[in-house]
Amino acid sequence: MEKNKISNFLTADISYLLGLITGHGEIQYNSDVKKIIIDFEYKTLESKAITKVFDQRLHIQTSLDPVVYRLQQMGINVQKITGDKISLVLTWIKEDIAWLFIKFLINGTRFSYHDFLIPEPMFETTDANKKEFLRGLADVTGFVRKSNVDQSGRHRVYIEISNKNWFLPPQICQLTQSLNVAIQYIGYGHPNIRGGTGTSWAKEHQIKIYAEDFENIGFYISHKNEALAELVEYNKSNFTRRQALCNGIASREKTKETHPHETHDKLPDELNGKHFNGFKAICKCLGCYLQKD
Repeated sequence: MEKNKISNFLTADISYLLGLITGHGEIQYNSDVKKIIIDFEYKTLESKAITKVFDQRLHIQTSLDPVVYRLQQMGINVQKITGDKISLVLTWIKEDIAWLFIKFLINGTRFSYHDFLIPEPMFETTDANKKEFLRGLADVTGFVRKSNVDQSGRHRVYIEISNKNWFLPPQICQLTQSLNVAIQYIGYGHPNIRGGTGTSWAKEHQIKIYAEDFENIGFYISHKNEALAELVEYNKSNFTRRQALCNGIASREKTKETHPHETHDKLPDELNGKHFNGFKAICKCLGCYLQKD
């Protein structure tokens, strides 16, 4: 084993947990207790694929039982809490090795999914661990709906990231593409991408991946994976062109009109005061690995 390489110590279980935390986790701690709270939210009680309709609350509750067991096998005290949303609450009374390792990996200066980034060792680990991380991320941020289609009617999975977290989408693209899974589009919550009146543009960043491509990653949340299978079958029956991996080069961009909020306190310094004609130009400002100067 190569010495002092953190990625060598990552496991499938830790990778999956890191994905959950990065996607929708929050760290809370004081001198007495340390907690990581992971929320599994659902916008509606029912989720619709093409022909199937799912009770989201029921599917999330049952799908989390093996996740709870998996975390318990790591020696973590975890509870499943149900209410308006379903949450996993991980608790530590003492700073054991699991807590210290997780805290180190997700950076002690960041405390919630609004600013978590992908831990650097995740880019150096095995493909199996990368897949587990992305499954964890998708289980808390992924949406598989009949309505998530492109202009030709081709179904996509949406990964929705907090509007406050601008740097995570290009990192997700990098990790996903390292598994040869192509990103079709990133719908940043930016005025040049979303437009609209007021600050209606400041919504979640939507990473869009064709269903048949995302099949290589999948979900552990049962209704999401069942819906994915139905959308994959439809896409494979109706579309043959494969989405190419992004090369960082924009093509066929239309010139967008100037938006009055191109300078706004909801935008990071890297984007403030700039006009963009497409999402790849935004990716470049946010550190896209394909567009390094």
